[in-house]
Amino acid sequence: MGRMVALCRRRGVPVTAQRRAVLRALAGRRDHPTAERIHAAAAARLPGMTLATVYRVLAALERLGVARRVAHDGTGARFEIAEGAHHHLVCLSCGRILDLRDPALEALALPAPRAAGFHVQEVSIQFRGLCRPCRRKQPARERRRR
Repeated sequence: MGRMVALCRRRGVPVTAQRRAVLRALAGRRDHPTAERIHAAAAARLPGMTLATVYRVLAALERLGVARRVAHDGTGARFEIAEGAHHHLVCLSCGRILDLRDPALEALALPAPRAAGFHVQEVSIQFRGLCRPCRRKQPARERRRR
């Protein structure tokens, strides 16, 4: 939390009560909450806070590089604190998103997009499949087929 507040201050962004509430709602979470879940947690600390305010704060935190939007097909945006390069495992059944840090992925050589005039700023790889709890819910014969 302190690191995020310091980053905001270094970049000249006031740390308002609303921003502090959203940062607290995101800090330490690994479940990649939706804006609605962040709103529920922030509003518990700061009654009267609106969902629109949460969206504005999240957009500002994204621009600062403090928060990152994580999304995959078929679901709304989810958010996380931007803590270094990592990738995601996405469950196609329950929508759970898990962080994946793997040095082998960081060592992948990127294609040369400059030929097309494109400058890569961020790389994010998503692996889609079923998390352990969702796999356990499947019938045994279906699990064997996969």
